[in-house]
Amino acid sequence: MSDKITTARFELFVYAVLLCIVTAIFWSTLDLPTSTREPLGSASIPQIVSVIVAIFCIILILRSLRAQRAAAAAPATEADALQSVEAKAPSAYRRRTDKAAICFGLALVFAFALDQRLVNAAILTPAFLLALMLVLQGFRPRSILPSVVIALLVGITTTYVFKHFFYIDLP
Repeated sequence: MSDKITTARFELFVYAVLLCIVTAIFWSTLDLPTSTREPLGSASIPQIVSVIVAIFCIILILRSLRAQRAAAAAPATEADALQSVEAKAPSAYRRRTDKAAICFGLALVFAFALDQRLVNAAILTPAFLLALMLVLQGFRPRSILPSVVIALLVGITTTYVFKHFFYIDLP
């Protein structure tokens, strides 16, 4: 069994389990009462998030099935397999645990600063998003301006939505 088929089957299993979990969450929120004081109510957000995650799971399941079929249709003879391995260029992908650790640390600092109300959320959220984008882009000069624009737009919009739409008191 090839490595691609094993990976596709594992992904299929993970996405199916996740789909079952979000279905259970959606099902359990059907009994929650509707709110008369809040525009969305207590069940709306979990239901919306469950539907979004379920849609992504279905897309990923279909992608995994397609990858599994493609791997099964791969060359059958050893000569064909050897030829395809030789023709394949070395992968440029490299695990970046350093970037993952930095992003995790930034998320912890963001949560702590938000919880302790050290900085206003309208400033903290765009700064956090900008730091994440710059770390992930490797501080490339051509990515700085788009990162600043996206961080400001998303950060300020998110803060506004949380304060005025969800009625969550951010610092």
